[in-house]
Amino acid sequence: MNITLVGAGAIGTLWAVKLTQQQHNVQLWTKDSTPEKTVHFSELTTPTITTDYAFDCNDPHALAASDVVIVTVKAFQVTAALIPLLPYLNTDCVVIIMHNGIGSQQQVQQLLPHNPIIYATTSQAAFKPTPTTIHHTGLGQTWLGAINQRAQSQAYIAEIFNSALFPCQWHANIYQPLWQKLAINCAINPLTAVNQCPNGDLGQNCYQAQLDAICAEVAQVMTAEGISTTSQQLRHQVDSVITATSANYSSMNRDIFHHRLTEIDYINGYLVQQAQCHHIDTPVNQQLWLAIKHMESQDHE
Repeated sequence: MNITLVGAGAIGTLWAVKLTQQQHNVQLWTKDSTPEKTVHFSELTTPTITTDYAFDCNDPHALAASDVVIVTVKAFQVTAALIPLLPYLNTDCVVIIMHNGIGSQQQVQQLLPHNPIIYATTSQAAFKPTPTTIHHTGLGQTWLGAINQRAQSQAYIAEIFNSALFPCQWHANIYQPLWQKLAINCAINPLTAVNQCPNGDLGQNCYQAQLDAICAEVAQVMTAEGISTTSQQLRHQVDSVITATSANYSSMNRDIFHHRLTEIDYINGYLVQQAQCHHIDTPVNQQLWLAIKHMESQDHE
């Protein structure tokens, strides 16, 4: 397949390399206008060995010929990333959006009323120590699913992704795994960002009451949204991720550390907004949302 990948961060580049290994033609679409980029990639199984992959970049003709466009920028960057592509995109091109949080779906559907649109969520992990070096650092489930009618017939894309980077599956209701991931992000991301700690520190006693309260609030909103869960189930999932990624720093932790904008509006912010629609109080999530917004405002006055 001809694939354009927009947003060559750690996760985006991981998918670009893995799809290239399956003999797909992958070009990168980057913020600058560079015509090519070489990345040094290390596999999960051989972290000390790097292999070079050369990618063409920013070719409008390759974009126009793309069967699939994968967008892996942050949630608040999706619209700005898509607008320059619109003159070149074939209406049969499948557009896949992969970011933390929920809330960009309506804007994307307005921008691309005729394209099949798939949303994805992944627990694969990658680390980018330099602009051209990518390490695959953890295996995790990827889910893909349609958010408009035209994408309903595109389930075969999940098989292509699964061949490139196992495990990946199609979900009949993609909002279910998106909400499950949102619940985990609501708990781990802001707490590790506010306290500038690795994920594993959230196992300490001082965080347990906050984690309980976050999960209880999220479970209430998810139930109101028609997604079956309990606060106990969410808490178990959160604890599993804290344990499995104990040495890792969350993306929001790194964004605050490097004085970058975060995806808080699409994580705890989205949760609070949906809660208000259902007349549900979410004071703990609201406090974390405002705390991160305050930290961002200090960096971006």
